Amino acid sequence: MNFDKKIDRKGTDSIKHNNLKERFFSEDIIPMWVADMDFKSCKNIINALRDRVDEGIFGYVYNDKSIFDAIYKWQEKRYGWKIKKGSIFLANGVVSSISFIINAFTKEKDEIIIQTPVYHPFSKVIKESGRKVSVNSLKLVNSQYEIDFKDLKKRAKNAKIMILCNPHNPTGRVFSKDELKKIADICIENDLLLISDEIHSDFVYEGHKHIPIASLSKQISKRTITLNAASKSFNIAGLMTSYVICENKKLEAVYKAYIKKFEICDNNIFGTVALKSAYESCDKWFDEVVAYLQDNRDFAYEYIKNHIPLLDVIKPEATYLLWIDFRKLGLDAVKLEKFLVKKAKLGLNNGIIFGKEGKGFARMNFGTQRDVLKEALENLKEAVNSFIVK
Repeated sequence: MNFDKKIDRKGTDSIKHNNLKERFFSEDIIPMWVADMDFKSCKNIINALRDRVDEGIFGYVYNDKSIFDAIYKWQEKRYGWKIKKGSIFLANGVVSSISFIINAFTKEKDEIIIQTPVYHPFSKVIKESGRKVSVNSLKLVNSQYEIDFKDLKKRAKNAKIMILCNPHNPTGRVFSKDELKKIADICIENDLLLISDEIHSDFVYEGHKHIPIASLSKQISKRTITLNAASKSFNIAGLMTSYVICENKKLEAVYKAYIKKFEICDNNIFGTVALKSAYESCDKWFDEVVAYLQDNRDFAYEYIKNHIPLLDVIKPEATYLLWIDFRKLGLDAVKLEKFLVKKAKLGLNNGIIFGKEGKGFARMNFGTQRDVLKEALENLKEAVNSFIVK
């Protein structure tokens, strides 16, 4: 596939492209915020969806064995994780699943650990459920984020759940086996339920390897609920289909009993078709995407280092998200947003939404065409240069 080919996404009901006026108060910007890619999905997925449309009947969904077999095989092939059969069930989305787990396994005012700066819906669903956010801040050391294990051990004593984001959004960290073992030990010692959001696990670059934390041992598997989807990997997020992996039947029973109260339908009929097609027939397409994204990552990282030295940038080990440090500009969150929109003509995620540790940072989605990325970086360079002159 030619990933350099530009695709006009305006008028396609895209959150990323269609509500710029509402979100940024300007339409004259390059949108690089919401975490979806500007590439067409794999042709095999598109053809499978067309075949399903041609059937012309879109009744209630029955998820047969083949959809789960596709997930089992993908996880084993990519990560060597042999998941116990009968341990996967489908869901509508990772964030909604996190909300259900929180409400099913905790009560109001219980503490839940997150590692900020982190994907902002984590704190939102915790607060809206009446629970308390316990912040285990990641430490930025020599341009890499590290876990403060001393603080994590302290917080684990009073918490009920820990939410792990691995690979980490927005910092791009892929936690090592040693780090994951330490997290697992802390959860086991303190009887913590672990929610592991691994939705970005497929986007891991050379020199790094994703390890599903539940695959480390039976002990940690018994207290882990892993959440994943093909949505990021194959650019099918709008089909609202994810999956839950839980190798503990008691935990699964509690979760299912909770969601049963809401009579939630299993899935979007097109989402299951797309997921199955993605995992069964789109390996080559995906490997090409990762190679293209790695080149994008390297291009953006080197451009900022060489041409915009006033900014610092974290080189992501995974994801298609670049975490850029604007703190040397001395702007607060509101002024940084205005600077990016008005001066650089860019729509990025303001770092402050990921936690107080994100103040002065911004998240850039480089899952786009190289020419678009180059234009965005040139805009940023000119904006910073004019800021210095001023």
